[in-house]
Amino acid sequence: MFWSTVVSLLRTVLYGWALSLYELLRRLFGRRQSPSPVQPDCVTIDHPAFVRPDPLLYSQEALIAQGLAVTWDNPDISLLLAGVPVSSSSLQPGTTYDVQVRVWNNSLDAPVVAMPVRLSYLDFGVGTTPISVASGTVDVGVKGSIGQPGLVSIPWTTPSTPGHYCLQALLDPVDDTDRSNNLGQENTDVVAAHSPATFTFLLRNDTRRARTYRFELDAYELPGREPCADDHGPADLDRHRAHRHPVPDGFVVNVTPQQPTLGPGDATTITVNVEPPGAFVGRQAVNVNVFHGGGFAGGVTLTTVKEP
Repeated sequence: MFWSTVVSLLRTVLYGWALSLYELLRRLFGRRQSPSPVQPDCVTIDHPAFVRPDPLLYSQEALIAQGLAVTWDNPDISLLLAGVPVSSSSLQPGTTYDVQVRVWNNSLDAPVVAMPVRLSYLDFGVGTTPISVASGTVDVGVKGSIGQPGLVSIPWTTPSTPGHYCLQALLDPVDDTDRSNNLGQENTDVVAAHSPATFTFLLRNDTRRARTYRFELDAYELPGREPCADDHGPADLDRHRAHRHPVPDGFVVNVTPQQPTLGPGDATTITVNVEPPGAFVGRQAVNVNVFHGGGFAGGVTLTTVKEP
């Protein structure tokens, strides 16, 4: 009895602990490698895209990245005063407006629930610094449902100093399959033509290196809606290319300075003169899109008006 107890103790000290450790590791790693059985009637969905929303609004940066023309008169951002729509180019100082943001969802499976929409304003121009206003939340149904688009209204009191400002709306979802189309901007000015119509805007270098800027002009405006088609092919996209919408014949547009170079944080005033032909009557929009060596910088839409 005595010797059997001694032998058992020696066995435990010498190698019993190693066997126990091996068995513990085998069970741990075996459990990780062997997934739990799936019921034959269940379908496992493990791809996150199946249940992720895709909120979006009219985003100039996302569209230009696809080689498409844009307008800075954003169709998804509107201003109302006492319920009446007003132009962003004729705002009164120290006045409270309701900024209405229209939000879409490109997902067929996942709705957008209580998503923050963050509103800010900037000095009229390109590369200027946004100033936060307020936030709201919006629900948007899945694509094709009666729950979209979603609308959120955010009050904004304009600065007491008279001036021209633009608006930015940023969608800030918890999850999103494509965040490139979450920022939209309303950046327009309207001036009566007095031979010529003269516009000015601020251009600021918001990058960390010196940049030389260039300007591209077009007369693109959102076209009317066409009947739905099963296939939106290259021809459908081609009608939104900038080269399809040149500044009309007879209009003379001069930008000064033409190729400004700015250091980081520096800014300059850009002057745009739009001279319509003598017989012109009505409204004509000109989009001024700004680029530098690093890519797209921003833009403005300038509308010349001439009464009969």
